[in-house]
Amino acid sequence: MKKILAVLALIVAVQAQAQKVVSKAIVTTKTEMEFPEQNQPAGGDDGGNRMMMPRDMELTSTIFFKDDQTKVETASDFGKNYVFIDRKAKKTTTLMEVMGKKQGFWSSDEDQAKMQKRMDSIRAARADSLKQLGITFAPPAEPEITYTEEKKKIAGMECKKAIIKTKNQRGEVNETAVWYTPEFVMAEGFSLTNQGSGGMRMMGFNPSGIEKIKGFPMEYEIVRQNGMRIHMTVTKVQLDANIDDKTFEIPKGYDIKPMSEMQNQGGRMMMRMGGGN
Repeated sequence: MKKILAVLALIVAVQAQAQKVVSKAIVTTKTEMEFPEQNQPAGGDDGGNRMMMPRDMELTSTIFFKDDQTKVETASDFGKNYVFIDRKAKKTTTLMEVMGKKQGFWSSDEDQAKMQKRMDSIRAARADSLKQLGITFAPPAEPEITYTEEKKKIAGMECKKAIIKTKNQRGEVNETAVWYTPEFVMAEGFSLTNQGSGGMRMMGFNPSGIEKIKGFPMEYEIVRQNGMRIHMTVTKVQLDANIDDKTFEIPKGYDIKPMSEMQNQGGRMMMRMGGGN
């Protein structure tokens, strides 16, 4: 019996070691988005009052990850977007090329932490106001992850299916299917949620709890209550890729300002990819 237990323990240890930790990689993704019908002006004419949103949109992103550096290139019908994340310098630079205009903003990890703190404060004040009116909400529950044995291949990699179950403050339950490969995980410095630095973030719509998946997410679909649908698929993975350091150099020709200055001017930080996909 002891020998059997020892063999089982050895198998588990070998399986744990088999998961590769990757410090250099190039990952290409495709994100399809469908917007709810209420975003469309009645009769297809906005009367010049507001910008008409597309019914659907497709984004392609390429993520370059090497040690302390991450770069995300994203292209859509609206233009191109670049995000440079320097974990060592604790700085994120976002560049946008839309309608011939090249502009961008940068922020430090400290700036992002302050912004998050302000947002949390606003949410807390809103909750206090509702509480005074007799309206209370339960705090969001921690995401629950259920792993299944269902399998399929994505971008040439064997993937398994996991279900992330979340519950919001109203008690509404949502389940999101995430296909992941257990073959590898990214090294420290790559963050799926972009908390601080590093990252893969698809329009800020990563499923809650995805960073806890035991592997690398290769596909997921989010359907929001308003009818919006986001479907992300990894189309190509190059592990241990040979990435030139010049890839992470900020290109010239962009008007780059501090994020705080853009906020003060009422700038709207749209099309955020990877640094705040």
